[in-house]
Formats: sequence, C-alpha cells, structure tokens
Amino acid sequence: MQSSLKKSLYLGLAALSFASVAAVSTTASAKSAAKVTSDKVLTTDATKRNVNLTGTNAIYTKPGTVKGAKVVATTTTAKNLNKSTTSRENFRAYRVAKTNRGSIYYKVVSYNKVYRGWVYGGKSATAFAGGLTSYDTFKEGTLTADQKTGTYKLANPGKTEAGLTYKQPAWTQYKIGKTIADTTAYKDATFSVDKVGTRTREGDTWVHVVNQNTADTKADGWILLSNLTQTNAFNEQSQIKVNIKDTDGKTIKEFYYTAPSAKGKDSDVTSDFYTTANNQTSFNPKFEKAVQAQVSGTGYTVAGTDTVNQSAKVLTGSTLNLVARKGDTVSMKVEPWSVSTTPEKPGTKLILKAAAGNTSAKDNLNVIVTAGATMTTPFSGVEGQTFTSTDLVNNLTANKLNTLTSVKYAKVTADDKTVTYVDPSSVTKDTKGVSLDANGNVQLYETDYTLSGGVAGTFAKNGTAQALYTAKEVTTTASATNPDAGNGSLFG
Repeated sequence: MQSSLKKSLYLGLAALSFASVAAVSTTASAKSAAKVTSDKVLTTDATKRNVNLTGTNAIYTKPGTVKGAKVVATTTTAKNLNKSTTSRENFRAYRVAKTNRGSIYYKVVSYNKVYRGWVYGGKSATAFAGGLTSYDTFKEGTLTADQKTGTYKLANPGKTEAGLTYKQPAWTQYKIGKTIADTTAYKDATFSVDKVGTRTREGDTWVHVVNQNTADTKADGWILLSNLTQTNAFNEQSQIKVNIKDTDGKTIKEFYYTAPSAKGKDSDVTSDFYTTANNQTSFNPKFEKAVQAQVSGTGYTVAGTDTVNQSAKVLTGSTLNLVARKGDTVSMKVEPWSVSTTPEKPGTKLILKAAAGNTSAKDNLNVIVTAGATMTTPFSGVEGQTFTSTDLVNNLTANKLNTLTSVKYAKVTADDKTVTYVDPSSVTKDTKGVSLDANGNVQLYETDYTLSGGVAGTFAKNGTAQALYTAKEVTTTASATNPDAGNGSLFG
C-alpha cells in the first residue's frame, strides 16, 4: 500500500514536472518567434518570377518562423509538386518578406490556385533560394523544315481546350489564357507556324500559329501541335525532300519537290532532276528554277554542274542533298538621298560639290551637302545576298553618319523671287532683299539631314545602295564653308 502510494506520488510529480517544462517551452517559443520587418510586392518582370518548389521547405500561411504560421503544404507535398507533370502546378512568386532574423520568405501561388502561402527563400532577396528556385515553364525551340513550310488546320475547332489557341502555351504564365473563346469560325482557316517550344513539365510540343488570311488574326496564338492537322505533309508517293547545305554542313534551305513523273513511292524520277547534254550533267530546267528560288537572296549558289550535286538515281520518298557555295564578299557604295513624299523611296540625290556664286531655289539647294563624310566601315556582304533598310541604317550609324550638313548659304528676296547664295561672302547687309539676323548681320542658313532609312536591295559588285535622309533648314551664325569636291556618292 505504501509502495503503491509512493509510486503514485512519483508518477504525479513526474507528470507535473513534464507539464511545467511544456509550459515553459511554449512560453519560450512564443517569446522567440520571429517578426516580419518588411513585406513588399515584387515589381520585377512577372515572367521572371516563375518558381518551382525544391521540397526542402513547406508552404505556410505566414513566414514559417512567425507566430501563428500554419502549414499549407508539407515538405512531402512540396517534393511531390517539384516533380509535378502538369503545368497547372507551376508557381509564381509575388511578395517578399524579411524577418528580424534576416530570413527571406516569398509568397507564392500555384497556377491552379490550390496552394498559396509563404516559403523560405534564403538570406538574400536578390535570388530565389531555400525552398524555391527559378523555373522555366516553357522552352522555345527551333522549327523543323516541315514546320517551317507546313500549312495547318485546327483539328478540333470549337470551344473545347483542344480547339483553342492561347496567348502563351497553356499554364506557362500566370493568368495568361486563351486568345479566343470559340474557334468554330476558323474550321476552314489555314495556318502557318512561326514558333515552337516545349512545356517543361509535360514535355509536349506547342506551336504558335498565324492565320494565312492576315486580315483576321483573332485566332493567332499557341496551340498543342497534336491539335493541328497538317495539310501539306510530305508525300512519299510523289515528292522528294531536298536539303540544301553549305560546305560546312549548315542547312541553308529545305523544301519538298513534287516529281512530275512520279508513279508511287520509290519510283525512279532522276530525269525530273537532271539532264545531260554534250556529256555535261546539270539540273533539269524546272528543278533548276525551283532550287534557285530557294536560295535567292541568300548569297549562296547551287550549281547542277557541280559534281557534288549530282546523284545517280533519285527515288520518290527519298532525300536529295545539295551543296550551296557562298559568293564573294563585295562592298557597296552608298548614295545619300533626301526622302520623298513616298515612304522608303528616294527623292533627290544629295551631292558633295558646291559651286560658287548663287543658285535659285528652283535648282533645289537640298542637293548640296558638306564634304568629309566618309565610311570607316564599308557596307559589305555576300554577293547576291539581300539587305534590308535596317542593315543599311545600322552600318551608317556605326560610321557616325546619322547627320549630314549642307554648306552655309544666304538668301535674297527681290521681286517675289528668292535667290540662294552658296557663297555668302558676295552678299552684304546692304544688299536689297537680304535676310538679316538679330544683330543686323547677313542671316546664314544650312540644311541638316537626319538619317531616316534606306532602300532595301541586294549586294552586288560595283553596286550602289541608297540611304534616305530627312531635311530641315535651320539658321546659323557659323562661318560659310564651301566644299569643293564630290562625285555624288558621299560614302563610296
């Protein structure tokens, strides 16, 4: 009895001691809880704030070490979300908080909005760490030859997910959804593809489609490739795949060619591709035209007489590999022209030579510009290669030729006729009808030309490119200058 009482007293004291310790522990935990010292909305590019959970930290209703924080998703759940195979479980970070202990927490939300809360993010707010890591939800790729030349129709037009197009591949950017709610009206539309890529979690292929009827672009957007039907797929019964590569093996062009004499897969259609005359083999004229159309403007040439481009036998359904050879590099003269009333068209050619004396306004003073404008970097490219207005502008900008200035000139107006003097020294302030400045001296003028574009063209030996400049007349007090050289090509 006494032994039993002692045992009971011992167990009771032990329980009391345990309760006391627990009470002390709880109090200590409350006192040592972290406090949030800053809490801000993230304002950086939203697409750069896509994240994946690492699984090392849970998601909480508040920063994890703050009093009252409750678990939203355990570390086990976070690990499972890290390996998720659905883009709906991508995450976006949108707030950042710092505690008095120097810890960083990010508030995140899953794209499907199932999970929302705070995750430990390390000790620095400059990069995701701890329970988070930056994540590319979608990776753009390179179009295949078939995709580049392919034409497509919607396989499932309508209101279902499979028939819709999206502003971004579905669930790869937060709250960025479909481009159109119903694609039924586009069931007969033909689309081309200009971009391709893969969703990271699913590994499926998405393409960006463009309606070939460019007047209606409402349905243009991203769609799962498998939800398209290609209307011009390679036909092994009648076509040959033609690959044109340079001497280093780099693909220049790829296209399908339909053989006129095709009689089914593996039929011999060599005569559709080659012809022999005077013991010389070359491309069949029709095929020659098709090949040259493919390389036009690239600066490459493909010769049927080149033995590397000759094949003993060509069969339908096969691939014909051709080698393109790069042309010579040529430099072009550049002529400056004033802009006409028609955009991207030259108006009046600007020349260097300035004759002494005077010239009437009808002789167009705008053709007189100062000498000394030279090209330190020539405008050059592969002969036969096309160039754009932007290419020309970039070259002239690099040469610091964005602005040209005319010679200084004076104006005299008499009998309703204005005469321009490109040798102002022959004009005095007493000249009848002369324009004077605020100080009573002969007013001098100049025309400033600002680079505004260029005429697209093709690089050619001894060729000339046309740069376009916009003119603006301004007053000046500078001394008159009269360049005495010029041949009409400023930068040649």
